[in-house]
Amino acid sequence: MKKMLFSRGLRVLICVCLLAAVTVSLLGCAGSGQTAAEIHRKHIDAVRTNTLQMQDDLDAVFMLDRPSRLSNRYVR
Repeated sequence: MKKMLFSRGLRVLICVCLLAAVTVSLLGCAGSGQTAAEIHRKHIDAVRTNTLQMQDDLDAVFMLDRPSRLSNRYVR
């Protein structure tokens, strides 16, 4: 008797979870809530930020981000 009750409760729980999943997928959480212009602006900002970071990385590799320790005068 208890085994049937547990089995039935498990079936009800699975059905409720499936129903909740279907309801959430059909009713909400699908839209981004942003206009096309906002998304485009966000993409442009991401590309600009990535470009600036790459430039900073190249400056660090070629040591252009620090002042030179060499003299600006000719040494003979």
